Amino acid sequence: MRFNRLFDNRNPVWNLLDRFEDDLRPFQPMFSWDNMTDTADRTFTLAVGTGWTENALNLRVSMPAVTEKDFNLSIHGNRLTIRGERTEPKNFGENGSVTYGLRYGKFERSIELPTGLDLDAMKAKLHHGVLDIHIPMGRESKVRAIPVEVGTLEAAVAAA
Repeated sequence: MRFNRLFDNRNPVWNLLDRFEDDLRPFQPMFSWDNMTDTADRTFTLAVGTGWTENALNLRVSMPAVTEKDFNLSIHGNRLTIRGERTEPKNFGENGSVTYGLRYGKFERSIELPTGLDLDAMKAKLHHGVLDIHIPMGRESKVRAIPVEVGTLEAAVAAA
């Protein structure tokens, strides 16, 4: 019975802690991570998922709140690079009273692609905050069956 009273919301200790939290709430924005760093220096890395099919490599990049004008996709050799910037929304809240679940600022992600892909046939599509990239395999990289001849040991020795 005594244990239950300790966690009862009518307990004077809990009331004191609640008041303390309420008193500190106006100062919370001063101690947030976003206010401790310069927004010009903030960068983050995009999450990328990969999946192979029989004929292609598929990449899925999570890019919420990014439009096609906010980023570029480039390829140099076998390195695919996604570079851009997600800007903070304007008029979202009063100064000092906004916290975001998303990171804002510049982003960059480079992915070293395996050889054997047809990079000229690569396609990318941005939809609902997701960038899907489809890279087909080159003709020489596709799995193909190799016929095996059946013969006798004597024929193999005579051919050598």
